[in-house]
Amino acid sequence: MPKKKLKTILSLTLLVALALLATFYVQAHWDEFRLLWARPLRASQWLAIFLAWLLTLTLNSEILRLGVRIYQIPLSFWAGLALNMATMAANYFLPFKGGAGLRAYYLVSRLKMSLTDFISQLLAIGVHTLSTGSFLALLGLLAMAPSGARRPLMIYFGLTFGLGLACILGLGELRLKKHPRLAAVAQGWRAFRANPKILFKLTVLQLAYFTSLAQANRLCFEAFQIEISWAQAYFYSAGQLHSTLLNLTPAGLGVVEAFGALAGQILGFTPAEALMAQGLSRLTQLSILTVIGLASWPYLNRRRVEPNAL
Repeated sequence: MPKKKLKTILSLTLLVALALLATFYVQAHWDEFRLLWARPLRASQWLAIFLAWLLTLTLNSEILRLGVRIYQIPLSFWAGLALNMATMAANYFLPFKGGAGLRAYYLVSRLKMSLTDFISQLLAIGVHTLSTGSFLALLGLLAMAPSGARRPLMIYFGLTFGLGLACILGLGELRLKKHPRLAAVAQGWRAFRANPKILFKLTVLQLAYFTSLAQANRLCFEAFQIEISWAQAYFYSAGQLHSTLLNLTPAGLGVVEAFGALAGQILGFTPAEALMAQGLSRLTQLSILTVIGLASWPYLNRRRVEPNAL
């Protein structure tokens, strides 16, 4: 059996298994879900959540634009937003972040970016994102009251932050011909480090992205009258990102929800509350990505590439 087909089967099997577990949990705790669903959701809350997610997705598109700008690839604000929305929408329907393949197709075929440069900037930004998320999660955990249950998480996020920082500071100096992935990250970091202004802007955008994501998560919990602090929201948001590292299901469906249920044991909310908040978050994301994402690909195909779009 081809490796790609096997991965797809495993992804769908895991997704079905997680859906069944969620179904059994909902049936066993139906009264709690019914009470949460009965809590009124004001129009102003819907609007705030929608705007928070729109800002989060827009900041993500700016990170995408910055990644290709380092290689002098012309991508305007609107084209970057459309490309990001289209590929993120595809992630909901394709396993293992298949939207990245569509992004690569557009950048390589239409904008003539080399595949090597695409992979280099993608991996380099991925390392930076994970390192930034780990740093914020670690700060969030340190800001909470001490707890033995948090110690393994603090060790994990501390190690991932340290590893990411080591890659950022030192990997660009190495020549790693026998390790293609590390070599690609190193090449990407050499490009970013050659332009400190771009690297500084990337860091600011990452911090803004995680702050917007944390606010979106806070609003989703508050919609069900569950208060979480900024420290908790930073930890929760960074944990969501880490839970999708293996790309086991489309857009981390089920995996992110499982993380939310487990995180509740530390943050003080129930699995039912986590599932409801995450469900509202997913609904908002899908609404934005369906409306904008589906219209984005035809727009990108019709769009003429402008040399001054940087």
